Amino acid sequence: MSEERELVKKRGSFKGRLTAFVTFLDSLKDRTLTNCDMAELQLRIGKMESLYEQYDEVQLRLECLVEDIKLQFSERSDFESLYYKSLSRAQNIISDYNKDNESMESCKGSHTNVHKPVKLPTIQLPKFSGLYTNWLEFRDTFSSLVHCNDSIDEINKFHYLRASLEGSAAVVINSIEFSSSNYSVAWQLLCDRFDNKRLLIQNHVSALFNIESIIKESSVALKSLIDLINKDLRALESLGEPVKQWDTLLIYIMTRKLDQKTYREWEEYKGRIDKDSPITFEDFIKFLRDRADLIETLELSRNNCSQTSNKSCPKIKSMVATQSLNYSVNNDEMSRKVCPNCNRDHSLNNCPQFLALSNDARFKLLPTFKICFNCFRSGHYANKCKKPGCKLCKRRHNTLVHTDNKCTEVNTVNGNSNNSSPSSSVPSASTDTSNVALSANIASSRDHKQRDVLLSTAQVKLRDNNGVVHVARAVLDSGSTSSFITDRLCRQLKLATTQVNKCILGINNVTSHAGKLSRVRITSMDDSITFDLNCFVLPYITSNVPCREVNYSTLNIPLNITLADPTFCKPAEVDILIGADLFWDLLGSHKIKLGTGKPVLYETSLGWIVSGPISQNSISLLCSDLKCNFSKTVSDNNTDLENIRPDLRLDRSV
Repeated sequence: MSEERELVKKRGSFKGRLTAFVTFLDSLKDRTLTNCDMAELQLRIGKMESLYEQYDEVQLRLECLVEDIKLQFSERSDFESLYYKSLSRAQNIISDYNKDNESMESCKGSHTNVHKPVKLPTIQLPKFSGLYTNWLEFRDTFSSLVHCNDSIDEINKFHYLRASLEGSAAVVINSIEFSSSNYSVAWQLLCDRFDNKRLLIQNHVSALFNIESIIKESSVALKSLIDLINKDLRALESLGEPVKQWDTLLIYIMTRKLDQKTYREWEEYKGRIDKDSPITFEDFIKFLRDRADLIETLELSRNNCSQTSNKSCPKIKSMVATQSLNYSVNNDEMSRKVCPNCNRDHSLNNCPQFLALSNDARFKLLPTFKICFNCFRSGHYANKCKKPGCKLCKRRHNTLVHTDNKCTEVNTVNGNSNNSSPSSSVPSASTDTSNVALSANIASSRDHKQRDVLLSTAQVKLRDNNGVVHVARAVLDSGSTSSFITDRLCRQLKLATTQVNKCILGINNVTSHAGKLSRVRITSMDDSITFDLNCFVLPYITSNVPCREVNYSTLNIPLNITLADPTFCKPAEVDILIGADLFWDLLGSHKIKLGTGKPVLYETSLGWIVSGPISQNSISLLCSDLKCNFSKTVSDNNTDLENIRPDLRLDRSV
C-alpha cells in the first residue's frame, strides 16, 4: 500500500504540472505574443514531452499493482486527452505566430533590408578570490572570454585579469609590473599557483564532505544539495577522478546530510528495491529530484489553499478555556502565534530575542508593537487590561519590563509565587540578571492533585580539546532565557571560559550567581546537526532527571521512533540545560500523543523528546524530594527550604 500511495502522489504531481501548462496557454490567449513568449512556449512543450514519459511509467506501475483496472484506465484516458489537447493548442499558437511574422516581414521587405542588431546584455567577467573550488570555473571562463580572444591586446588582458582577482589570488600577481609583456607571465604564475591537481581534488572532496546538513524538509534545500553535489563531482571528474566508482561511498555520505523525513523516505525507497540489485548514485539523485518536485508541489498547494481560505473565510475568534491541574489556558492567548518582535511562531514573552534585552530596552521597544504593556496583546491598553499586573510592584505593566532603583533587570518566572520574602535579595543595579528555567520535577506527595511530570532530555556529543568525543545528558527547557553547563563537564572538556558577573533569578526571586561563560559546540547523536551554544557555568544544574524510574513498557512508544534520549526513563545526572535561546530552533512541527495520563513525544532536531505527565502505574521507584532547577549553592544556603511544613513533607509509603 505504501508503494501505491507514493505512485498516486507522483501521478498527482504530474497532473499538477500539466494543469500549470494549460493555465499558461490560457494566459497567451488574449495578449499580443512576443518572441520571448514563443521561446518560453517551446521550452514548456519540451518539458511536457518528458512529463508524459514519466507519467506513463508511474501509471503503468499503478495499473500492475491495483485490482480495479477500469478506474486506472479512466485516469489514463483523462490525462492523455488533456495532454494531447494542450499540445495541439500549443502547436497552433506557434503556427499562427509564424504566419503573422511571415506576413509582416514580407510587408517590411519592400521598404528596407536592413535589420537592427539585437543588443545583448554585457557579460560580467568572473571573480576569483583564491578558493580552489572556484578555480576551474574561473580558469575556463576567463580563458574563453579574454585569454584566448585574439581581438584583445595583451595590456587589456592584463587589466581584465587584475580586475577579476580578489583576496589571496590578487596577491599572487601584485608584484608583477603592469605591462603588455608581463601579461603572459602573470597568467602563467596564476596557473602555476592554483592549477595544482592534488590540491584541487583535495578541496573538492572536502567540499563534498562539508556540505551542510538539511535541518528541515524543504524543496529548495534538496535542490541546493543536488547542485552542490553535481558541481563538485563534475570538477572531480574533469580532474580525472573515477567518480563513477564511488556510488556506495557517496550515497552513504549524502544520506547523512538529509533531514529526518527525507532520510526515512529514502530507506523506504531502498526497501522496495530487490536486495540483490545494486543502488547507483544516479538512483539516489533521481530520488532527490522526485522528492524535491513532490515537496514543491505540496508547498504550492498549501500556499494556494491558505490564500484562498484567507480571502473567502472571515476570521473567527474563539474563547475556549481548558483546565488541567489548576492551570488554565486562554484560547485567545494561544491563537496569537506571530511574535511582533521577530515574526516567528511564538508569543512575545517567549521570544528569545526579546528576552535577551534588558528591561529598559524591552520597555522602549513596546510602543512600536502597539500592544498592551501588561499582557503583551493587542486590542486594548494597560488601564483596560483584566490580567494581573507586575508581580514585583503590582503596577499595570508586565514583570518583564519592570524597572526600579534597586534592580535594572528583573525577569518573570513560570510558576506561582507566594507572599513570603525570598531569602536572597534582589540584585543591585550593577548586577546582570537572567531568567533560569524553573521546570519543577515533583516526585510524589500526599496532595493527589499533583502528578509526576517527565522533563524533556536528550543525549548529545561534545568534543574536548584533544578531539575525544564525550556523551552528555541535556535537559531542554523553553522556560529558561539562558543555557547552562556544569563546572564538572566544563573542566572535563577543558573548555575556555570568560569571566562574567551574572545573577540568575529563579522561582520566588531566589538568585544564584554565575561567574564564568563558555562556548560549547554540541552535535546530535546521529551527527545530523551541530551548533554552538553560549553556556553559563554552574556547579550544579538540577538533581537526577527523572527523580525516579519510569516503566518504559507502559508508555507504548512506537518502535520506529528515534528517541533523543533512549535512557529518559532512568534517573541520571544532567550536565547541560538548553534554554529558549536554542529550544525553539530545535523543536520540529510534529508530536505524538501516547494517551491519557501519558507523556507526549515531540519531534526535534536531536530526535524525539518525551515530556509531560505520567500516571502512577508508570512509576517503578519512589522519591522523596521536590526538585527545581536551582544551583546547589542556593539550595544549600536557603534555610526556608529546610523548614518545610509537616503536612507537605513527602512520604515514601505513598
